[in-house]
Amino acid sequence: MRKALLVSILSICSLSVLATGNPEERKPSKTQKKMAQPDVPGTLVIDFGFNVLQNNDPEIATELLGSRTINFYYLRDIRIANTKFYILPGIGLGLDRYKFDEDVTPVKGFDVDGNEVIAFDTIFGGGMKKSMLVTNYIDIPVELRFYANPSDTKRSFKVGVGFKVGYLFNSHTKIKQDVDGEIYKTKVHNDFNLSKFRYGVTARVGVGGFNVFYYQSLNPLWNTSDGFAGSEVNNTTIGVSFTGF
Repeated sequence: MRKALLVSILSICSLSVLATGNPEERKPSKTQKKMAQPDVPGTLVIDFGFNVLQNNDPEIATELLGSRTINFYYLRDIRIANTKFYILPGIGLGLDRYKFDEDVTPVKGFDVDGNEVIAFDTIFGGGMKKSMLVTNYIDIPVELRFYANPSDTKRSFKVGVGFKVGYLFNSHTKIKQDVDGEIYKTKVHNDFNLSKFRYGVTARVGVGGFNVFYYQSLNPLWNTSDGFAGSEVNNTTIGVSFTGF
């Protein structure tokens, strides 16, 4: 029995050594590690920023911290010959929020000639906690980017300038009130005579996966013909962005 038990133990140990082998041999090489990582072409960019309205009436002043942007863009890196410059066309979603400083909200109305216009009405009922305009776009950005180290673009210092065009696919207002301890939320879906298309210039600077970005719209947020008092309200966005794969 003892001999049989000893033979069994030795057999198990031998099989274990054969199965595991040398620990150094089991470690994957750098090449194997690199091959194991997914090589997805292009770059996913996530922007977090704050919106500032320009040329707007004091009646529709906005709060900086409540007026936010989040963008989700996929950009494809296309190198220009053997240079340090790249063209990055892409597509994605641009989700903007404008939180009003006063208790007002945009509504559709008519002028003395019967033309449809946008006005900002005071919200009654008290207990105002939030009044916001939400605009969501499908964006097509294009960027010309310089990489200091093209052989390692994932970690390189970069500077980029570009242009983007967006199509408004959804817009609505959000109102939140606290009346006698009861929370009331109101959401109204409407185009509010917003410009269906937007376009503007962009800029980006950063290192590796961290960037600072800037966007300046070149067309008004509302249609100048039937928008808010015919004013040309533009938008500026400044924030940070992160890149993946």
